[in-house]
Amino acid sequence: MNTSDYYSENWYQATEKFIKNAVGRGRLQWCVADNHLYDIPYVTIGNGPHKVVINSGVHGIEGFFGSAAQNMFLDRYAAGLSQRFLEKYTIVLIHVINGWGMQNRMREVVDQKNGGLVDLNRNFGVDFSKPDALPQNPRYELAHDLLLSRPDKIIKKNAIKDFRAKHLKDGVWAAISYGQYVHPYGLFYGGVAPMTENKMTMSIYDNVMRDGAKSLVSIGLHTGLGRFDRKRGCVTSQLLVSHPSNHKNTRFFKEMLPGTQIVPDENAKDGPSLLGDLVDALEVRYGTKDIPVYTADFEIGTGEFPIMSPVYKRMDMGDARYNLLNGGQINPETRANLTESWYPSDERWRGAALGRVNLLFSEMLSKLNQR
Repeated sequence: MNTSDYYSENWYQATEKFIKNAVGRGRLQWCVADNHLYDIPYVTIGNGPHKVVINSGVHGIEGFFGSAAQNMFLDRYAAGLSQRFLEKYTIVLIHVINGWGMQNRMREVVDQKNGGLVDLNRNFGVDFSKPDALPQNPRYELAHDLLLSRPDKIIKKNAIKDFRAKHLKDGVWAAISYGQYVHPYGLFYGGVAPMTENKMTMSIYDNVMRDGAKSLVSIGLHTGLGRFDRKRGCVTSQLLVSHPSNHKNTRFFKEMLPGTQIVPDENAKDGPSLLGDLVDALEVRYGTKDIPVYTADFEIGTGEFPIMSPVYKRMDMGDARYNLLNGGQINPETRANLTESWYPSDERWRGAALGRVNLLFSEMLSKLNQR
């Protein structure tokens, strides 16, 4: 596999490849926002009432993989879909939701109006009209000062590692990533208003669901969680479902993707653990007794060390914010570390990641054909 056929070096190149691959495969459309540099292209294949949407790049840096995966789908699978399939299903590929983040190798996007680095996947489905009623995550406060402390490869790394060991079982370490709405430059910040990219994304989904939809399956493509074994060049993959094991969504994906590791969220019994994420927003927005909605995120691993990988990721994110707040820009070393955390430069990772998502696509289409 020549990975350069699918991967790109920046948002502009990725978008050019996507458009080139989409032409002739389906209906290419754009979601355009006024005064917005990074509009969102998407392609619709088929016209069936059962909608299957694959989105990418909610976290900008992860869009390099997501874009490559969608280019591979268009190249390998789009032309082979039967007329019967296309009359029953509509496949929609939404390309790189966070173009700014991809171009600047960041997970987040800058809120030019209100300030801060907003994680778009903490900005969906939140009622921002009542600031006093925004979701609360008090456990995050215990880690904030440490995460944004002065960068130090040894002292800070060990301090975060010790914090993780101390709070791994009491829920504090996990709560760091849930989302918070207090610190604009804190980790996993959800913002104070819907971001342009979030409104554009929901506009695309509204357009998809407007035409007599009978069901929705939506999968987001992500990187970060899981392992990359550099010695063997192997990566892990997993499908994250934001519901417990016995929930209908979890059971649906286990049936549809028997060869994929399905990871339920047992902590979501009383509601979603991740605040403001897309998968829950889609279920609330479109799910009814007559329109089942099944949502999940497909994660490709990037961390070599099971324990240290999340430590390094949190440290790199915190160091970037320290750089911005104290120097006005992210230094080159921190930027390189951020990139490697979510988009490894190793060609074996890139090939193995596409191999994993290729299995997902193959299995998904096979099961849909049987339904």
